[in-house]
Amino acid sequence: TIDVGLLKKADIKVVQKQIYAKEGMNELSLHLGVMPFDAFSVTPKFEISYGTFISDTLGFEVALGGGYGLSNANYRHLVDFGTTPDTYRYLASAIGDVQWAPVYGKMAIQGSKLFHYDVYGLGGGGLTVEQAFMEDKSMSFGPTISAGIGSRIFFSDGTILRIQLRDDFILQKRAKTVETQGMYLKQNMTISVGYTFDLRKMANDAKKQAKDLRARGSK
Repeated sequence: TIDVGLLKKADIKVVQKQIYAKEGMNELSLHLGVMPFDAFSVTPKFEISYGTFISDTLGFEVALGGGYGLSNANYRHLVDFGTTPDTYRYLASAIGDVQWAPVYGKMAIQGSKLFHYDVYGLGGGGLTVEQAFMEDKSMSFGPTISAGIGSRIFFSDGTILRIQLRDDFILQKRAKTVETQGMYLKQNMTISVGYTFDLRKMANDAKKQAKDLRARGSK
C-alpha cells in the first residue's frame, strides 16, 4: 500500500544546500546610482564598498561614496523668478553599516536559467559632506543615519549583481539658517546597481590554479 497525503514532521528535510554561502565571504563592490527624489537637485553617485560576513545572514560593510548634485527644473524655475533656495548638493560620504540577509532563494527565467539570490536590510551611520548651491559655497559636514534594503544575484564565476535602495538622514548645520534653525534634517535616497567581487572565491580559485600549474610542472 502507498500512503498519500500524510507528512510527518520528521519527514521534512532540506533537500538542497545553500550553494552560495556568505559566511566568511569578503566582498568588494562598485556601485553606480542616482538620487532622484530631492526637491531641487538630482545627483549621480559612485560608491565603493567592502564587506565581510560572519554568518550567512549577518555582515558588516564600509562604503565610500562621491557625487555632484545638479540643479533640477524646480530649482532653475525659482531662480528665474529671483528666489534662490537654500539647497545643498551632495559631494561625498563615508558610511558603516550592518547587513542582515534572512532571505535566500532561487528563481528561474523561462524555466531554464536558474539564479540564486538573497534579500537584505541594512542600517548604520557615518558622515556626509555637502555644499551650498549659493554663491558662497558653504560646506556642511553632517552626521548621518542610514537604512536600506537590497538584493544580491549570485553568478557562478564569483561575481554578484547588487540592487540597492539606501536612505540617508543627515543633520546639517547650515550657515544661512543657523540663527532660526540650529540643525536641518535632510534626506538623501539613492537607487544603485553594484558589481561585486567575492574576494574569498577569487583567492581560492587562484590557489587552485597555482596548485594545478605546480602539478603540471612536476610531471
